Amino acid sequence: MALTASQPNEVISVTDNTSDYGSDIDDETAFDILSQVESRKPSILASIEEVPLPAEHESLEQRIHLRLSRLQQSLDSVRESSSKIESIISTRQVREASVEVEYDEGNRGSFSPIRQDESQTTAQQPALNTQDVKNDTRSMLERFRTNPKKTLSVTDLITPAWCEQQYEYSLTKHGRVRATPAMKQGSKVHKKLEEQVHKVVPVETVSKEDGFGLRLWNTIEGLRSLRDEGLTRELEVWGVIDGEVVIGIIDEISTICPDEQMEATLLEALQNPPQKDGKARKKSEQLAPDQRTLKDFLTGSQSGSLLENNSAFLGTLQSSQPRTYYLKDIKTRQSRTLPAPGASSRPTHMQLMLYHRLLTALASNTVEADTIFIRYGLDPHAQFSDKFIAEIANLNMPPSQTNDPEGSQAEDPLTVLLAHNTLTSLWSLMISELQTTFFPSRTPAASGNISPLLTAEFRTGSARKNRGGEETEQAGALLGQRCFPFEAAVIDAYVTSEMAWWKGQRPTVGVEVEEAFKCRICEFSEVCTWRATKVEEGVERARLRREGLGGRSAV
Repeated sequence: MALTASQPNEVISVTDNTSDYGSDIDDETAFDILSQVESRKPSILASIEEVPLPAEHESLEQRIHLRLSRLQQSLDSVRESSSKIESIISTRQVREASVEVEYDEGNRGSFSPIRQDESQTTAQQPALNTQDVKNDTRSMLERFRTNPKKTLSVTDLITPAWCEQQYEYSLTKHGRVRATPAMKQGSKVHKKLEEQVHKVVPVETVSKEDGFGLRLWNTIEGLRSLRDEGLTRELEVWGVIDGEVVIGIIDEISTICPDEQMEATLLEALQNPPQKDGKARKKSEQLAPDQRTLKDFLTGSQSGSLLENNSAFLGTLQSSQPRTYYLKDIKTRQSRTLPAPGASSRPTHMQLMLYHRLLTALASNTVEADTIFIRYGLDPHAQFSDKFIAEIANLNMPPSQTNDPEGSQAEDPLTVLLAHNTLTSLWSLMISELQTTFFPSRTPAASGNISPLLTAEFRTGSARKNRGGEETEQAGALLGQRCFPFEAAVIDAYVTSEMAWWKGQRPTVGVEVEEAFKCRICEFSEVCTWRATKVEEGVERARLRREGLGGRSAV
């Protein structure tokens, strides 16, 4: 069961509804190129990942509803579908790499946009004045993510991985990223998946402190659901990066290992990293204090132990070993194939690694709560309203199944909220729940029980129908998944670079010629100064080559 905030007298926004597209509501993100792809018909479209954003009108509901776990039996279908992934992957054909065209750097057509079909042309909007963009000396942060506008989100840091220039133009022209029909359909798929795990119930809030408290309570309930059921979805996290508040919502965390063979290989490498001379360290050498052994990780997985050949059940709650938790991001696609590795997959990799960073920092209690409260203009010591407490207390919450050493889950909501009646106190409770979940006392690793094995799961963004109009495949059908390891150095370097861009410490960078296919479906391609510069550079290089060849032939 989950709760949505309703305010009959006065709407007090906790979502900073003054700007863009609700990127801090649902970070399924817009790597479908932030443009109106549906209005165009290039043959290359099937090769571009479409990752929908939530519609603007969904923002308030998505952000401040309370999620309460459904009963155990309601999750059976979810786990059953997860077990089918391996067979689906083995039968699905991955998109051929030949679709990824490598353009000659002197080819003017590399950055040429695909022309719209006349029958599909939509009403033209006023053109973007790129000169105004160039003349605005304010940083992106000052223009789009400074009070009273929204905070930075994971989406804000990850979407530029597709093309910074396009993201800047999109925010400048529209103030947000416009959701395409495919994005809206993808939001429906995400909502349906969330409702398999959480039920939404309206709750009345009186103040913005109530509203933010509801968000903290959602995270607390999500963590309890994770410990009880081995699965939670849409878990909101907060962090501070380079002095700026960053928020995100993790699509899914579970105890299901997505790829045991890859996990074994990954953890074997972590357990025996190369020495300075390049040689692998001997297994007999002692591990660093912050590293867990391969056996510790694998026997912590509720999908089974590779080392002991146990047939562990997902819902086993009495394991003597600490469970391992796996992060997953769910992407919807119009194509029925998985995306090719490379440029199209990079944003997804960065997104999941950033989620891992934020969750680990939050669970480690290294995030300053006061920084979060100040950014939102909240009074951390103001008591929650009686109405808000009564609303949550009247819910019929299912009892916890977990043997929680803290004992907090045995208490009813009224008792808990009365004991944690301010944001400061409720934040402390959330941190306690995070540490109970991810940092049990016998887990010294720097990332606790959060696995370094990350998963991107791909689902269909729309239903498939036969010629007779009969639906043969529902929207949200599973296509397959891709797993990859968390790389601290990679995500740290990326985030450092993106924060420098947001703060105006470096110029905007568009795509290079190798990724010029992105320009072919971009709504700003005709006015893009970056593209024009690249075309000019290509023409100049071609001219110099011709002159060089002419000079040699003359000799």
